[in-house]
Amino acid sequence: MIDLLPLGDRGMLARFATESEAADWAAEVVRQRWDGVIDVVPAYQSVAVFADPERVGWDLLESRLRDLPVTGSIVNGGRLIRLPVLYEGADLSEVAHQLKLSESAVIAHHSGREYRVFALGFQPGFPYAGYLPESLSGLPRRKEPRLRVPAGSVAIVGRQTGVYPVESPAGWHLLGRTPLRIVDVAHEYFPIRAGDRLRFEPISAAEYESRLGEQL
Repeated sequence: MIDLLPLGDRGMLARFATESEAADWAAEVVRQRWDGVIDVVPAYQSVAVFADPERVGWDLLESRLRDLPVTGSIVNGGRLIRLPVLYEGADLSEVAHQLKLSESAVIAHHSGREYRVFALGFQPGFPYAGYLPESLSGLPRRKEPRLRVPAGSVAIVGRQTGVYPVESPAGWHLLGRTPLRIVDVAHEYFPIRAGDRLRFEPISAAEYESRLGEQL
């Protein structure tokens, strides 16, 4: 039985033991296309389900949610999004030194796997994705966060990787930068969603310049 709790007067929060269970269950809720369910928001080990109480009874919705299977069977669900990256980040050399790897090895390990987007925030459209291979895991946040990190910066910390959608302060370690715009706040364009998969692909400086400003 899932751990299901009320979330305000229009939502319920389901909690799970693993990320794969949460992703599988969230995908199943979406597939059901129940009338009255207006949003499904997966995170790491939880899923928020929001509904219109005028279109669906709360007891009925709770019963339906509890009856859904929890398998954790999703391995490659979600869309695969390929992000080109110029791996010339300000922290690439220091990351390589701390992890006792060459810079080329850091690039190869970071770009050598797919990452699931577990959640979005702290900025609109910022994807928290993981997990990093063991070879890149364990770095704490920078002791002195930067006050300005360019939009498109690709970074790592702990077991996670992410992409800064707009210029902002940041404390993660910068490996590189994608030329693509991954959000357009003015037009409410947020193409990356929780449950998607990210693949980072190394590119040259020339390709970076040729694609700078291109929309994802």
